[in-house]
Amino acid sequence: MADYTPIGDPTNASEREGIRLLRDRLPEHFHVVGNFDLQLPNRSNTLEYDAVVIGEWGVYAVEIKGWGGPIQGDASSWYLEWGRVDNPFILIEQKAKALHDLLHHEIEAFSRDFPCQSVVLLPRDDAHIASMEDNRSDRLLQRGDVWPFFVDRHVDDGPGLLRDESLHESILRTIRPRAQPGPVAPQVPNYDIVEEIDRGGRPYEEYIGHHDMLESRGKVRIKVHSMDLLQSPEEREIAFTRSLRDLEALSHLETNKYIARPYEMLRDSDDALRLYVISEWVGPRTLRNWIDKAPETLEEDIDPERMALHMLRAVESIHCRGVVHRNLHPDVFYLSPDRDVPFRLADFDYARVASLQSIADEMGELGTQGYVAPEIWKREPHDHRADIYSLGVMLFELLTGDPLYRGMNEILDHKTTWRERRSALHPPAIRRALDTMLASRPEDRYDDLGEMIEIFEARTA
Repeated sequence: MADYTPIGDPTNASEREGIRLLRDRLPEHFHVVGNFDLQLPNRSNTLEYDAVVIGEWGVYAVEIKGWGGPIQGDASSWYLEWGRVDNPFILIEQKAKALHDLLHHEIEAFSRDFPCQSVVLLPRDDAHIASMEDNRSDRLLQRGDVWPFFVDRHVDDGPGLLRDESLHESILRTIRPRAQPGPVAPQVPNYDIVEEIDRGGRPYEEYIGHHDMLESRGKVRIKVHSMDLLQSPEEREIAFTRSLRDLEALSHLETNKYIARPYEMLRDSDDALRLYVISEWVGPRTLRNWIDKAPETLEEDIDPERMALHMLRAVESIHCRGVVHRNLHPDVFYLSPDRDVPFRLADFDYARVASLQSIADEMGELGTQGYVAPEIWKREPHDHRADIYSLGVMLFELLTGDPLYRGMNEILDHKTTWRERRSALHPPAIRRALDTMLASRPEDRYDDLGEMIEIFEARTA
């Protein structure tokens, strides 16, 4: 077991598990320094590190990501089950270089060519690298890769330079005085932070909190949208637009029983590039948990067709108010204990709101792989019928228990995939209705969900 110096506390379950793996699976002469912000010379801002491993053959800056499922990517982007994220190596390589420069500058024995490498660690059991076209992928580690990467591959190299305890200690003495506990919760005016929610690759931080005076409001969800000072004005505008869309859509649907209640959007008093979007906290569980039949959802189980009816009503209701969600997938339906309204629909970051004409429509990557309508990922003109397609994919999964698509090839060959899978749906009336919802061309889909609602109302009466 490696020595472990916890300068700060892990901010979520994935970081805790990643730190535990590094500590428990590395030999005792290794050292793990966890969760800290490092103040570097000649920089006003700090760099955040999930972990730094001081090994025998090098120093490693480790980024821990709690992503699961199939992952594919290239040098710039990774594609997860729910969408695209920036390749995490881009940022952690900058941190590794900054750490290397600091150690080289402060420690005479730490030569310019001494290795200080970037590593990305995926601690979840269900993480699966489907394909990765990136020459750094040898430093992309899963649970079983910790010992082979840090130790086994160096066996033939002989004792490493960091077997020298004095050099090892010099590195620790250089880091410790400049390190402070890792990211603290933001100070949101009038709100107290309770805990951070695992980001899961989302482009914002997320917290549970409560208003420090309005106790009747209960727990709230706080999204923290940060715009990078180094971004171009256009990129910052897109980031601001995303946060504004979320609150605007929620406010536009404020009286809708299926929608998480909006509260307010605040700008940080010290940082004009940080915005807080405050809304109702429904709970941590989503329709994804329900479909996968996670144990904690079983006690609140309802008939899948009744759940489908609620989903149809919810999406039809937002369309009637001129809102197109554009990113419908199981993780934006947050489960509620209310059996009459079994979820709240949220995460309208990419919504199109008819009344918000001033916001440009270019939002970069839209939708979630496996659920997004063809016209969106082809970057073609689209309207509310894109949501109807996404909802059709979800209904297939809800009613059969299996995802419609199992990979990119099946998404690209939708007609063949649907022809082979549609027989799993019963009765024929539902099968024919989903034929229409999942038509490749928007003009061949339903214009509204009235007919689908009638089918499921009749079946659940």
